[in-house]
Amino acid sequence: MAKNQLALFEDQLAAMAVESVKAEQASLQTTFLSTKGGNLTYRGDAVAGNKLACVILAAPVERLYYSTRYDPTKLVGPDCFAIATSSIGIAPADTAPNKQCSQCEGCPKNEWGSSPTGGKGKACRETRRLLLIPADAIGSADAVKGAEIAALRPPVTSLKNYATYVQTVAATLKRPPLGVITEVAVVPDPKTQFKVVFNMVKTIDDQDVLAALMERSKEEVEKAIATAGDMGGDEQTTTTDTSNSKY
Repeated sequence: MAKNQLALFEDQLAAMAVESVKAEQASLQTTFLSTKGGNLTYRGDAVAGNKLACVILAAPVERLYYSTRYDPTKLVGPDCFAIATSSIGIAPADTAPNKQCSQCEGCPKNEWGSSPTGGKGKACRETRRLLLIPADAIGSADAVKGAEIAALRPPVTSLKNYATYVQTVAATLKRPPLGVITEVAVVPDPKTQFKVVFNMVKTIDDQDVLAALMERSKEEVEKAIATAGDMGGDEQTTTTDTSNSKY
């Protein structure tokens, strides 16, 4: 092969490599549900009844820090972010563009009263990334393996609702969330405009389906960690104005 032909061939391979990386990155992207304005939507479409029957595969801890104020005309990603299965030892992701500290514990942006709005909250938002699979997609183990996954970041004020739900299901049924079908609903709230609530629909008793859900949970947590800092749901236009509230 002539030199010029070889160079052209190498250029083509390099271009294909770039496209392959883009394709893989796209495959890891998560589609988020939104609760903006108290309306549950998915891909811009309203979810019927403002509620969704689903299985919560996992709920990694996620932290998001934005250095800029909220601007509805601009989509901005977080300056610093972290995601892990537990808040113990959680640290900013390697891909965070502006790490604020080597560890989240002890970070000044993770202190009460650090909110730039002057309140008692934190500058860095701590939330959960709930990884959901629709209840109508778990008819068989094979269906679980190929089902589309959606993510939901509940408002900070609804995190206690989720924690209480997990504790209740564990205490009464000896099950983690992935062992039951859950109804996730957005309902009005006089104090916070709206809140996300969780209700158990029924247990999942098919052992093959449960095994597939457990395996899918591991896979999706790995993907979530690989895509830490994803803009999605209401985080696309959320900055430090949504800092954690101490009360």
